[in-house]
Amino acid sequence: MYDWPDGYLDESVQFSEQTDQDPYDVAIVGAGVVGCALAYKLSQYRLRVLLLDKNFDVGEATSKGNSAIVHTGFDAAQGTLESQLVTQASRQWPEMAQKLKIPYEECGALLLALDEEQHNQLEKIHAKAINNGVDDVRLLSADATRQLEANIPQGVLGGLLIPRESIADPFATSIAFAEVALANGVDILLGAEIVEIEDADKPSKKLVTARNDRIVTRIIVNVAGLGSRKLADLYGGGEFDINPRRGQFLIFDKYSRSAIKRILLPIPTAQTKGVLVIPTIFGNLIAGPTAEDFELDEEGVTDTSIDKLQSLLSGASRLFPALVDQPVIGAFSGVRCNCSQGSYLIRSNDGHQGILTVTGIRSTGFTSSPSLADYLVGELHDKCELELENDPKAVDSRPESSWPGWWKRPFDNDGLIKDSPDYGRIICFCENISRGEIAQHLDSPLKPRTLDAIKRRTRAQMGRCQGFDCQITIAEIISEHCGIPLNKITKCGPGSEIVYEATTAVALEAKE
Repeated sequence: MYDWPDGYLDESVQFSEQTDQDPYDVAIVGAGVVGCALAYKLSQYRLRVLLLDKNFDVGEATSKGNSAIVHTGFDAAQGTLESQLVTQASRQWPEMAQKLKIPYEECGALLLALDEEQHNQLEKIHAKAINNGVDDVRLLSADATRQLEANIPQGVLGGLLIPRESIADPFATSIAFAEVALANGVDILLGAEIVEIEDADKPSKKLVTARNDRIVTRIIVNVAGLGSRKLADLYGGGEFDINPRRGQFLIFDKYSRSAIKRILLPIPTAQTKGVLVIPTIFGNLIAGPTAEDFELDEEGVTDTSIDKLQSLLSGASRLFPALVDQPVIGAFSGVRCNCSQGSYLIRSNDGHQGILTVTGIRSTGFTSSPSLADYLVGELHDKCELELENDPKAVDSRPESSWPGWWKRPFDNDGLIKDSPDYGRIICFCENISRGEIAQHLDSPLKPRTLDAIKRRTRAQMGRCQGFDCQITIAEIISEHCGIPLNKITKCGPGSEIVYEATTAVALEAKE
């Protein structure tokens, strides 16, 4: 078990020893976007809630690697819970993003028919969208399609416009949910892997972590993603089979962003929805994803592979031919939780009273997180006997200062830089991120302490150089600001330290 050095985690997000006489009402295992959204929703009630995760930041696993599309649900399987929740959530997102200070843009999407067979499918897809409650879609002629996007193939035969398909910041979403939950009194425990569950069949259950924290709770919610099967085995949950489904993406330079205005979608096949070209909220283009299945415990599932990336580029260039000439600055893999029994598998009182299992939440979980969280609150109330009493003191939004600096630039505020010159001292030149922004996020409610956590909040290290020029400087800022030895600064938690102790000693001697 790893002990965080002093300063690594603020007391507000550490777990304090608990007595059997004072159990949590709900313990949420898994701090991805769905777990964080559920903590946010439950924080609106008079409850004792704990959100915990084995990783060292919220949204650290599946939730950090996706297309960041807020779907309308136009093409979802009709009559499913997934379709219902995605459609509901897409209507909630504009107001929610504003309240939680999540960068969000309604850019729209364009489904392209590139041959006669695909063109024949457009009317069916249009009818499916209408039946799913997405009634603002429009069928387009070839000319109308090309007028909307000049750089699509000249031979396009038609398209379907989906105006409300949107893009948002996937990192800020988990963070925002968790910060509001924290403000309302939810406890958050990071770096805590559950290794045992005692008394699962009793009203008060005990979660035991690898560092021997013993957490007493009345209700357990399993939203552990790809860890949900392992957790369910600890409490005797029902049968379900999950596996990682990898999606690889290419990231293109910001100079490519102006070439398209909307998300470009291929006509789906029976096997896959295909490769998309997606403008991001950050100003880049990305292309992806692939769809590759792995065994649950297989190693290397988050790696990228040259052959798959080349195939991906070939597929994406059918929608945007000039993409092959655009500069690639990075690649990444996201891993979705594929469930053989179907997506959005939710079981109340799974194995025992007071245990809610949530698994098979695939890539649409980012979109559906607010409506799915509402649904889970209902399940907890109706089936797990959770009493709900509104808390009139609870907040449901973040302050204006929570907007990330890359979205609302500090250097546009002369008064801010005059009062705090560090906001004018650029550290990451690719993304124009200042020392002041890094320090601001180090002091933010969740007290991030890893390089990846700072990257997701500020975009420092996400630009063209991918951190080559600024990573060590940022590590030094974390070390100085938080009083953590430089050799304890990690990329994403223990085992990913970026400086050897011997290197640190040499550096200190040089300073002396």
